[in-house]
Amino acid sequence: MPTRKIQFVSDALVEQIVAGQKAASVVALDEVDVKEDEYNDALVVGQYYDVHDSALEKRARIRITAMELCRWDSIPERLWRGEVNSSAEEFRSDHTEYFGNPDRDFEFVAYYFELAEPPVE
Repeated sequence: MPTRKIQFVSDALVEQIVAGQKAASVVALDEVDVKEDEYNDALVVGQYYDVHDSALEKRARIRITAMELCRWDSIPERLWRGEVNSSAEEFRSDHTEYFGNPDRDFEFVAYYFELAEPPVE
């Protein structure tokens, strides 16, 4: 089974993954099953993804272990902790612009992952 590819919106997030801190992220409902480009494949539970930084260098490999439908007014603790936030309120503050100022009923997908191999040197 070939490894897929994924990028994150900033290299700081990639560094958190490499350090073993970040273990969750989010995506809009209509983007889960979409291959955005060569470095952003559709998300599939159980698949391995090479994590690339903004210079398109492979930095790590992750495996998606779970996906969960979430609502803006009810952020799961495992999501905000996996996103390296200290609370659901901090998560909302960090993602308000990303999701375009969502209302309380807004739904999105959280995906959880584990570091699958040592970081690339």
